[in-house]
Amino acid sequence: MDKNFTVITGGKIVLPDQIVKGSLLIRDGRIEAIVPAEQTGVVQSAHKTIDADGMYVVPGIIDTHSDAIEKEIEPRPGSHFPMETAFYELEKKLVGHGITTIYHGLSMAGGVGPRSDTVVEQALQTFYRLAQERCLMRHRLHLRYEMLNFPAIEIAHKHIREGSIHLLSLMDHSPGQGQYRMPGSYARYVSKTYELEGEAARAKAEEMVELHKHIDWQAVKHLAHSAILAGIPVASHDDDTYEKVDQMQESGVSVCEFPMNLKTALYASERGLQVSVGAPNVVRGGSHGKNLSALEAINANAAHIICSDYYPAAMLVSVFRLIRDGMDMAKAFRLVTLNPARALKIDHDLGSLEPGKWADLAMVEEYNGYPLVRKTLVQGEIVYQSDYVQL
Repeated sequence: MDKNFTVITGGKIVLPDQIVKGSLLIRDGRIEAIVPAEQTGVVQSAHKTIDADGMYVVPGIIDTHSDAIEKEIEPRPGSHFPMETAFYELEKKLVGHGITTIYHGLSMAGGVGPRSDTVVEQALQTFYRLAQERCLMRHRLHLRYEMLNFPAIEIAHKHIREGSIHLLSLMDHSPGQGQYRMPGSYARYVSKTYELEGEAARAKAEEMVELHKHIDWQAVKHLAHSAILAGIPVASHDDDTYEKVDQMQESGVSVCEFPMNLKTALYASERGLQVSVGAPNVVRGGSHGKNLSALEAINANAAHIICSDYYPAAMLVSVFRLIRDGMDMAKAFRLVTLNPARALKIDHDLGSLEPGKWADLAMVEEYNGYPLVRKTLVQGEIVYQSDYVQL
C-alpha cells in the first residue's frame, strides 16, 4: 500500500467548468486523477481514504489582498503583538475559511501602527522567514506601496531585489481622488486613524494634497518595471477614472483593485486588466464606503477576482451568495481560485482541481444554506478539520 496515496471519495468535485460526483486521487501531494463515480470501482486501495459524502470538494481559496494581518499585529490601537503570534494565529483562522494561499497586505503608508514603515519592514522580514518553515498554508507577501511615501520606495526596491515579496500594489490615498474623492472623507479617515480633529485633520489633508503634486511617476514606473522583471505582478488601487487606469497600465499594472465606479471597472476590464473586488462588499450587498457595488461589477462581467479585503471569513460566504443569486457554482468558485491564480501567475500549480496541480483543497458542507468548511488540505495533508456535535 502506497503511503503517499490518498483518495477522497463521495464528494461533488468542483472543476473549472463543471461539477462531477466521484473520487479525487492524490499522490505525493499532487492531484493524480479525478475519477467519475461510475468508474470508482477501478480505484486502487489507498493508504488514506477521506469520505466527502454530502460535501463539495473545492479548490483551496487564493486570497490576493488581505489586511487581516494588521488586526493580528495590532488588535486594538496601541496594543502590538509579536509578529510570530500574528502569523501563527492568523493562519489557523484562514485554513478554517478554506483559504490555502494568502497574500498578506502590508501597507507601507508612512502612517502609524501596522502601517508605519518600521512595522511593515519588520513584518516583511519576519513573515518571509516564517513562510519558509513549516506552515498550515501558503503565505505570500503583498507590499502595498503608498506613492506619497517617497522615502519608502527604496525599501520596496530592496524587497524586490531580495525576492521577499510576491505582489506589489501602487496606492495614492490623497484627498480629492480615488477612495477619498468626496469632500471631507479624508479628514474623517484621519480623525479615526490618527486621532486628529478639526484643524489638525484639515492640515493633514492639505499635506497629502501637496504631496500628491510631487509624485515622481518616472520613479513609480521604474519600481513597477523592476517588480515585473523580477516576476512580481503589479496592481493598482482605487482607480476612479479612465485616465487613472491608463496611467497605471502604462506603469505596468495588470491587476486593478477596487475600482471606484462601474464605468472605471468596465474600462479596466476592456483594457485587459484583471479587476478585483472585495468579498465583504459581496456579502453585505454594498460597499461600506458607498463606492462601487461588487455585485454590480460581477454581474456586469467587470470583475474577475474576489479578495477578502479586510475580512477573510467573507470569501467562501461570498461565493455561496453568488450561487444563491443564480450564478453557476464552477464560475463562482473561479472568482476566488483559478482567476486569482492566473492573475498572479501561479496557475501552473494552484487554483483548480486538475491532474498535476498541488492538492490544495477544501471540503465544504452546506448546512441550512450556510457553507461550513469541514476539512482543508494543503499538498494533500489535512491542515484543518471540524467535527460538529449536537449538544
